[in-house]
Amino acid sequence: MQDLGDFFRRIPVPLYRTTSDGQLIAGNPALAEVLGFDSLEEMEKAMSPVESVYVDPSRRAIWLQRIETEGVVREFDVELQRADGTTIWVQDTARAVRDESGNIVYYDGALIDVTAKMAAERSRNEFIATVSHELRSPMTVVLGLGEELAQNYDSFDDDERRELAALIARQAEDATWLLEDLLVAYRQDPEDMVFELEVFDLVKAAERVLEVVEQEVTVHVETERTEARADPRRVRQIIRNLVSNAVRYGGPEIDVAIRSSGDRIELAVRDNGHPIPPEEVERIFRPFQRGSGPDVPTSVGLGLTVARKLARLMDGDLTYRREDGKTVFVLSLPAA
Repeated sequence: MQDLGDFFRRIPVPLYRTTSDGQLIAGNPALAEVLGFDSLEEMEKAMSPVESVYVDPSRRAIWLQRIETEGVVREFDVELQRADGTTIWVQDTARAVRDESGNIVYYDGALIDVTAKMAAERSRNEFIATVSHELRSPMTVVLGLGEELAQNYDSFDDDERRELAALIARQAEDATWLLEDLLVAYRQDPEDMVFELEVFDLVKAAERVLEVVEQEVTVHVETERTEARADPRRVRQIIRNLVSNAVRYGGPEIDVAIRSSGDRIELAVRDNGHPIPPEEVERIFRPFQRGSGPDVPTSVGLGLTVARKLARLMDGDLTYRREDGKTVFVLSLPAA
């Protein structure tokens, strides 16, 4: 491999020089470091030819065609395999160096590690796709049932019309709550959020949420004090997210328990699903995080984040624990 001098070696940007047939003829220590090699010699052996480190070798062919035609390639995204088998995304900017006859002698280029940027872009695309899917599902039902009711109104009796209207309202409510979760998640300043604190019955709030839950969920009242001081609408949002989380990720048996604890009243959503590994407990409360595993359903991953944020803004909290073989999420609020 050519030695291009001390200046070339000291530059912290990964630099390379390759031939048109894919031989690496120069590379600096920064290049070896980003690709995970311990030495320049090790890197030279592994990169013979250079497309051997391309995750998709066809990208090299596209790169060659572009640089031979235009003489330069700027910010060309390519995924490379590192020495340890992991991969990174880089942006490759290079130019063709020609002799006096106009023939290409070699290519000089520089790489920028954009792995984090590509991961963020993938996450953004997945998020947009998931939100679109979750909104499209209820809105498709609303549209379909609405058109059916409008076009064939006289063919339904009163009970059927009421049932269709209830289904439309339920699906519209699902879409509304998803939008509410997004608004809460993206509000950075708590002062921007409006809370209407009042005294209300926590049991009735839970029962109101469960009216539109298709899966059977029982409510156990384990205290005579059932009134909380908080924003009832926001509390219903929390309960809805906790129950939805249990339906999506938990076991088939779900119940809600309401109990008192000192000057607090607690609402616990319990299911008989698998426990959450200790190392994942805090992660599931972060935005856009979902349970792991091949059978985990697609969701935006905001429910627990929003629920905890709302609880704490109302002087409450949301915690996870494992009790009697059950997964339990406990909402704690000031008792009235």
